[in-house]
Order: sequence, then structure tokens, then C-alpha cells
Amino acid sequence: MPPTVRISEIGLYLRCPRLVYFESLKSMPRSIDPAGLLLKSLMLSISSREDLDNQLKEGLERLESELPLVYEIDPGELQSACRDLEKEILGIARSLEESIDLLYPFEAEVDLHSERLGLSGRLDRLAPGRVPSIIRTGNAPLEGVWKKDRIMLAGYSLLLGEQDKRHIDHGMVEYSRLGLVRRIDIHGIDRSRALRLRDRIRQIKDGRLPDRPEDAPCRSCWACDICQTRHSLASRFF
Repeated sequence: MPPTVRISEIGLYLRCPRLVYFESLKSMPRSIDPAGLLLKSLMLSISSREDLDNQLKEGLERLESELPLVYEIDPGELQSACRDLEKEILGIARSLEESIDLLYPFEAEVDLHSERLGLSGRLDRLAPGRVPSIIRTGNAPLEGVWKKDRIMLAGYSLLLGEQDKRHIDHGMVEYSRLGLVRRIDIHGIDRSRALRLRDRIRQIKDGRLPDRPEDAPCRSCWACDICQTRHSLASRFF
């Protein structure tokens, strides 16, 4: 049976296909982004629709002490991320107030798996009405959602739809740093792209080193050194 592909690997592929290759070899350096982890955890700490400002402030204080117990994370970097995020809490809370009914109550970090589809993943949030929602900690586009987010959300919709035995035609992307919740329709072409990428990722996992895209974000890539080394070795033989 072909290997199961994680939805997070689809996200890696869309960043650069070679990241999937290096991760499959367990040769990519493991790193945790303290600011991103903190922000995502904070969004999942919401426990009611009321008083979001104080909820987020209390959640931030709690996470500052708890996250180093759960993850291998630099306390100094985490503290710095907390101080930076403190300045943004009020703005995030005010923006979230407009869409909190879309998010709460919810199930957090829902594991999904399908042998038939050959996909698995951990959905960030299962929102009211069993709507799939993913949390992003980077910048938001001016309108809609990023291509990577759309396709990953389509992958989660396939998994959730099979589990619930229903067709899921919409979902949400939360751009948490701005407190924005973008509801989007999930089209057949999005689901089809997710499945095509699944097949490409399977080929990579079988040992096929993909070409590096011309627009690959090499300067900010954590696998840059090993990628350049592999490219240099290949050049010697070919």
C-alpha cells in the first residue's frame, strides 16, 4: 500500500518540493518557531465568547510558563515572543469579536486519517457546524487566502468529509496575528489538486529528488545547507 501523506507535507511541497525529500530522510534540522507556536496555542486557548481581551492576556501568561514544559523551546526566545505579542493582544481581541461565533465552541487539534485516501492530518480547529478551520500565524493576503492554505484546507475537507460521510463545501482560514477569519468555498479543483500533490509526494518519498523551483525561498530556508550540499554532490556525477 502506498505511504500515507500528511496534509502538512502538502504544505511543505507547496513551499518547496525538496523540503518533503529532506524531511523523508530525517535529515532536516528540527526547529520550533516560538512566536508561531505561541500564537497558535493562544488562539486555541479561547474558552468562551466573552471578554476576549482578558482571556488572551491570561492565556498568554499561562503559555509562557507551560510551553517550555511541553516543547524543547528556548525560554528566552519565548519570553521575547510573549512581550511582542502583548502589544498586539487588544487589536487581535477586537478583530476576533466580529467572528467569534464562527469559531466557538470548537474541538481543537482533531486527528484525521483515511487509508482509502492515503491522507492524514491534524486539523487545528473543528468549528461550529463541524466546519474545518486552519490557523496561520504569518501575514494575510489583502483578500481571500493564500494558495497553500486553500489546498491544505481542501485536504482536510476530504478527510473530514469521509469521516462524517458528507460533502464539505466550505472552511475557514484564521490569520491569527490580525485576528482575521476568512471563510472560503472549497471547490472540486482544490480537492483535485490536494490529491495530485499527494501522488507527487509519494514519488518523492520513494526516493526521487525533485528539482528545486526557480522561486524556491532559499534565503529563508532551514534546509538550505543540506540542499546545496546535495546539489553539489549531484553535479560531480552528472
